[in-house]
Amino acid sequence: MLLRRFVFFLIPLVWVLGLAGPARCFAAAGPITVYVFLNTECPISQQYARRLTTLHRQYDRAAVRFVALFPLRTDSPSLIRHFCAAYHLSLEARPDPGARLAHQFRTAVTPEVVVVDPSGRVRYQGAIDDWYVALGKHRPDATQPYLRDALDAILAGKAVALPRTEAVGCLIE
Repeated sequence: MLLRRFVFFLIPLVWVLGLAGPARCFAAAGPITVYVFLNTECPISQQYARRLTTLHRQYDRAAVRFVALFPLRTDSPSLIRHFCAAYHLSLEARPDPGARLAHQFRTAVTPEVVVVDPSGRVRYQGAIDDWYVALGKHRPDATQPYLRDALDAILAGKAVALPRTEAVGCLIE
């Protein structure tokens, strides 16, 4: 268990230092990883925090790792900690210095998710679900749980039916 935690700490450190990219690191890392790109000031990121915590708890037993990344320069470690406390976000959370991973995965908005399988392959990227249809417009509840469907398919050894969707949110600048 201690070795596993060390590997999860070491992988993002290697990326930040520019020594390797996600595909090379994840070949040895193991679990399915969900990268969630968030912004402390984005109202949509704030509103999705509870849904993300729920998903994190549901898939924790299936060894799915959730990592919240904050690519904006204005999101300092102290603001990230405050965000996690204020919105009850239980995910591992850290800055994405220089939006390095956001650019590598070509994410455009927050919140946006990227699901990487144990071999390092991106299996799903896009919206968490279809709750938001446009900026300032959302349904009473989501009807298409994109992230949940993708995780279920990957865990079942199947292809993800919809591997890419458009996320609605605040621009990553």
